[in-house]
Amino acid sequence: MSADNAKAPEKTSLKVKVLYYPFMGTNIDTERLILLARLCYSPMGIDRLESMLLGDKPSREETGRFIRNLIDSGHLGALEHWYTTFAVEGYSRISSQQNDRHRLMKVFKDAGVVYFNEPVQASADVSQLQQSQRYVKEDNFKYVVPPSFSRYPEFLRRYENLQKEVAEIQKEGLALGLPAEDVRFALTNATETRFVITTNARQLRHMFNLRCCQRAQWEIRDLFTKLLDEYKRIAPNIFYRAGASCEDFGFCPEGKMSCGRAPTLERMKEAYLREKVAEGKH
Repeated sequence: MSADNAKAPEKTSLKVKVLYYPFMGTNIDTERLILLARLCYSPMGIDRLESMLLGDKPSREETGRFIRNLIDSGHLGALEHWYTTFAVEGYSRISSQQNDRHRLMKVFKDAGVVYFNEPVQASADVSQLQQSQRYVKEDNFKYVVPPSFSRYPEFLRRYENLQKEVAEIQKEGLALGLPAEDVRFALTNATETRFVITTNARQLRHMFNLRCCQRAQWEIRDLFTKLLDEYKRIAPNIFYRAGASCEDFGFCPEGKMSCGRAPTLERMKEAYLREKVAEGKH
């Protein structure tokens, strides 16, 4: 069957959902978990810690002030105790590979096989479970279409026909009895993938710094912008000031690659040194 006559595989769109966070489904404020950090600053015992989590005090406002002060002070270690899990679908295989680059991360790519991006002795900051193309047959796959393609109808038509042809190859290869893990070699990077990520609030804020940036690839930025909106609704103080680095820190760490929305760290250093020199002249 020719690509023009083949049934087209479906286009897909991004969907994200937060599956878990502390005290989810209860009447306990999820942000209270961070109050356990008070242990670092006062001689309280276990009973007092439990009371802070389950009692009537402190208020939501007091909890928020404590968390924001931690963030403003750069004391983010407490946020590592706040774990969350989210699920993603309608995302391209090519963009999912970007998730592998976060530190201390273990990624489950194929069943029973774990890859580490560096030696890890402790628990990972980010764990990802990804749908395997080795075991899940892709004879009825969905695919992602970059928005820019809509500006060039003929190019878009050729792209869609390519997906039809790939779908036919998948069906034909599986019908011939070829292993799904071999037939998948014909799939394109546009093929939809689905995955679940578990991480902590500190690392998630770091991911927002990188992935909400204007320089991030459009699909990745779309994913993390949607996630940021959802997490700010769930825990507005834990994700206070969260977002692209320029939103969080007030400067851009990208150096010469900066988009120009905020001063780079180098320029801020230069301004600081000029100010110090000027002070010395008075």
